[in-house]
Parts: sequence; C-alpha cells; structure tokens
Amino acid sequence: MERKNILRNQQGFTLVEIIAVLILLGILAAVAVPKYIDMTNEAKNKAVDAGISELNSRESLLWGKVMLASGTVEAGDVFGHDEYDTDLGSEYDWEVGPDADGGSLSFQEADAVALTRTGESATSPGKWARID
Repeated sequence: MERKNILRNQQGFTLVEIIAVLILLGILAAVAVPKYIDMTNEAKNKAVDAGISELNSRESLLWGKVMLASGTVEAGDVFGHDEYDTDLGSEYDWEVGPDADGGSLSFQEADAVALTRTGESATSPGKWARID
C-alpha cells in the first residue's frame, strides 16, 4: 500500500512546460547559429589581415637586408630576391600576379581577397594591401 502512494505523489513536467522549454531553445538556437557563422567568417577575415601583415613584415625585413648588403634598392630587387618567402602555411592560398603588383589571398578556402602591391623603392619597402 505504501508503494502505491509513493508513485502517486511523484510529480513531473507537464507537456506545456516541455513545449515552452523547446520553444526557448529554438529561439536561442535561431539567434546563436547565425552569430557563430558570422564569427567564423570574421575570424577568417582577420586571418587574411594577419597574412597581409606577415607579407609586409617579410617584405620590410628583406628590403632592409638588401639595403644593408648593397646600399641601394631598385624596383624588383626585393620581390625577385632568392630569399623572398611566399609560404604562409598550408591554411593560406596565395596567388601572385606575374609582375608582383597584385594577387589574391584566402584562408581555409574562404573567398579570396584581392591584393595590390606598391613596389619597393630606394626609400621604402613594397607594401601589400587589400583591394576593397
């Protein structure tokens, strides 16, 4: 007899409560998933910006080496140099035009970003930048 009373006194969630929780979870998912997708795209965009900064750092370093070694830098001395390193890692896809005045860069197979490059001169290294 006591056992039957114990089972009768148990309480659970009503169907309305369960549906209310499912609706709230659906609303949260509808808001959170697009935010996550935007964050992923933004992170890939920032990775491309970091890649461009890396290219500019390498360009400046090699420009300085060429300047110290020869005392002058002419157009084509840096980009055509044997030490010019084009490997940004396996996550990046970098394509450069034949005259090195532009190209494209992408990260993890995202949409490629068009790049432009101002050439090096006797007073400054070349600079890569996004074309927006």
